[in-house]
Amino acid sequence: MSSRPVPTHAAELEPLRRHLRDPSFEFDVGPGWRALVLRCHEAVVAVFPEYELLAVKQKWAALAFQAFPRPWKRGGNWTSDEAVRLDALVAEFTAAGEHVCERCGNAGTLRETRPIELILCDACESCVGPDGRL
Repeated sequence: MSSRPVPTHAAELEPLRRHLRDPSFEFDVGPGWRALVLRCHEAVVAVFPEYELLAVKQKWAALAFQAFPRPWKRGGNWTSDEAVRLDALVAEFTAAGEHVCERCGNAGTLRETRPIELILCDACESCVGPDGRL
């Protein structure tokens, strides 16, 4: 078992909520990725203070932080350079997530032993059930 406690709530992600397009959205990442998501948010907000967040989730064992440089408007309101810069910022955190256990935050690797692919450490691999619930 991991010696690190596994948080049961996503309160640490509340700073992201004001950026959500849909304020009722529930963040869908394991507790081990929440610090990574918060650091991603901080990096994005430093460059794009009014960015619009569409979703934060795990997709195919990868962190998906889906956002626009600022709230979407018909006809667009950001440049392709801004979109590229945002994508590059997020890509750094997506890449980092490839080595972070989604359950506890320790070093992890891709596990393909369930219907859902996960990034887990050895300890969490042994305690996450076949359904993949963290």
